[in-house]
Amino acid sequence: MILQPVIYYTVLTFARLVYGLLWWPRLIGRDRLPKESYLICANHRSWFDPPLVAILHNRQIGFLAKAELFSNSLVGWFLRTLNAQPIRRGAIDRAAIRGVMDKLERGLPVIVFPEGTRSRTGQMLPPRPGVGMLARQAGVPVVPAYIVGSFGVGRQPFLWGRLAIRIGPTIRVEEIAAFPDDKQGYRDLTDRIMRAICDLSDDPATAWAQSQASS
Repeated sequence: MILQPVIYYTVLTFARLVYGLLWWPRLIGRDRLPKESYLICANHRSWFDPPLVAILHNRQIGFLAKAELFSNSLVGWFLRTLNAQPIRRGAIDRAAIRGVMDKLERGLPVIVFPEGTRSRTGQMLPPRPGVGMLARQAGVPVVPAYIVGSFGVGRQPFLWGRLAIRIGPTIRVEEIAAFPDDKQGYRDLTDRIMRAICDLSDDPATAWAQSQASS
C-alpha cells in the first residue's frame, strides 16, 4: 500500500512526541540490535509496551495483536497499516505464524510477548510454548528485552527517565537451530528466551521463579 509508510511514520512521530513529553523513554543496549530482521521478545505489563518498542526503533517493526481487535474493519485496517498481525489466543495460530514470517522476510523486526498477555500484577507470567516454535521456525535471531517502568504508567505521567527497554545479548540462529524441532525443543527454547528476559530484570531469580510458577 502506497500510503502505508506515510501513515506508519505519522503515527510513530505523534507517539514519540507524546512519550517523549511524558516519560523520556530510553533504549539501553541499542548497539546489540541486529541489522537484519529479528524477533524481539519482551515482558508485557502495559498497553503502552508495543508503542514503546516501536518508537525506540529507527525502522518499522511488526507486532502481534489479539484477533478480537480486528473485528471492526476500520480498526483492523488501521492496525494492519501499522504492521500488526492478528493472532488467536489459546491455541497455535498458524496463520499468525505465516504472517510473522512474511514480515520477517520483508526485513521487519517483530515484537513478541512470550507471556501471551499483559501482566495485571506487574509480575512475570509463564510463557507460551508457541514462542519457542515461532523462534525455531523463523530462522532469525532472537533479541531478549526487558521493559522497565511501564506497569501503571498510564496513571503516572511525567515519569521522566524511568521508562526504558533493556536489550540483552542476541540469541543467535545457530543456538536456536540446536534445539530440536519438536514440542520438547519448543518448550526448552521458550525457557531459554524467558530466562534471557528475566536476566535483564532487577531481580532475575525472582522474575524467573514467577515465570515458572504455573508453567
